[in-house]
Amino acid sequence: MTLIELMIAMLVLAVGILAAMGLVVRAIAGDAWSKQLSNSTVLSQTIVERIMAVPAQTTAPLTIYDCTNNPSTVAVIAGGASLNSNGEVDFTQSAVTNYQMNYTDCDTTGRQATYDIRWNVQAITNSLGNVKMLTVSTKLKNAGNSPILFAPEATVRTIVGQGT
Repeated sequence: MTLIELMIAMLVLAVGILAAMGLVVRAIAGDAWSKQLSNSTVLSQTIVERIMAVPAQTTAPLTIYDCTNNPSTVAVIAGGASLNSNGEVDFTQSAVTNYQMNYTDCDTTGRQATYDIRWNVQAITNSLGNVKMLTVSTKLKNAGNSPILFAPEATVRTIVGQGT
């Protein structure tokens, strides 16, 4: 009888250990997803800040360099990437020239990741003059929709040009 009780206790313990291992794997995946979302958000915010740094009436494109010193042309006039029903950039649509860049991000250990950054600029007509709604979305390139590769899209929206 004691041997049967011991076997049942071992079975319950094994099930508990397997469940705990599943939680650890899930926590690691969540951490990687969160890190990737943070990276995408920072890159979106970087593009927003660069566009916001020029006066709203400016029509000349900007040039932004990534960590590998590749230049990208950033258009700041109305136009750009298609937006989906949520107001985010639709990555299923074709990229629009000068409203998309492949941005290479380098870390301190020399590893690189390439991101697809797209933006949309909408002119807002009002008494303030040159005001624009800017939407920038970033996604890790070549990750597809696989949840294993942790490629969430990050979108940042802002109004550009108030008072300038």
